[in-house]
Amino acid sequence: MGRKTHPRVQRVKGQAAIIALRLLGSLPFAINRAIATAVGTLLAWLPTQALKVSKTNLALCYPTLSESEQTRLARQSLIESVKNTFEIALFWRHPEQGLKRVVAVDGEAPLRQAVRDGKPIMILAPHLGCWEVLNFWLATEFGLHAMFAPSGLPEVDNLVRSGREHFGSTMYPTTARGVAGLVRAMKKGALTAILPDQVPDRRSGRHAPFYGQQAYTGTLACKLIRQTQAVTFMAWARRLPGTQGYEIRVRPADSAVADDDLDISLTAMNASIEHLIDESPSQYLWSYKRFRRPPAGVDTPYQA
Repeated sequence: MGRKTHPRVQRVKGQAAIIALRLLGSLPFAINRAIATAVGTLLAWLPTQALKVSKTNLALCYPTLSESEQTRLARQSLIESVKNTFEIALFWRHPEQGLKRVVAVDGEAPLRQAVRDGKPIMILAPHLGCWEVLNFWLATEFGLHAMFAPSGLPEVDNLVRSGREHFGSTMYPTTARGVAGLVRAMKKGALTAILPDQVPDRRSGRHAPFYGQQAYTGTLACKLIRQTQAVTFMAWARRLPGTQGYEIRVRPADSAVADDDLDISLTAMNASIEHLIDESPSQYLWSYKRFRRPPAGVDTPYQA
């Protein structure tokens, strides 16, 4: 077992995080974005672990790009990631500011039809663009049911949860009881959203191709889709240049995500994620170690 952090240390961490988030959240959006762009640009040129991981992922996922093109894209992605950190600090405190900056929606007609038909709906929302703005839009337009994984810092969790529940979202803990509650809601026609590109624990996933690489992929979303016969969509909030706001984009997922063969469904889900990322690769979180649990006998691509 790992060494536990002392509760007092956790409280200090939580309080420090809250101070930082409140500071960022107190800035007007234009200033927030300007500082984020400046900080992100600086960090993107430093030899950080985030840049190293991003370049490794891009070499695996976009091998046809030249090394200089991969480096340029890695730096662009890091700048976008810093923008995301700064903006969600603002939107967790002032959710209405995030929602009002949605200026366009593309591809939502099939989603609205599925809602009118009363069908269970699954939204797969990877780490692309500003996922908190997507949460606000889904909650306001349709009502949203989603899972919430605590960070271990109660002060931060309270801030995040209050922001996400501001527009009436229903949050479920990442426990067996939480999953059961989510299934009940989906069978009644609820709309739910899941981040499908996180690396799960060793009991909750299996390997499936992602950009031609074997990635340890969570099985929960595909199992829920199959169990509830949910209509499945991909969605993200595209960050527009400057302070123009966000465009919500909704796309149908590959129909094979509901296949009875879990390997086929996971492959289809990852392919759907790829297609979404390809719309704007610079806004994907390439600094995340997506391939950190390779198949047995294969070395991790992330060297110390």
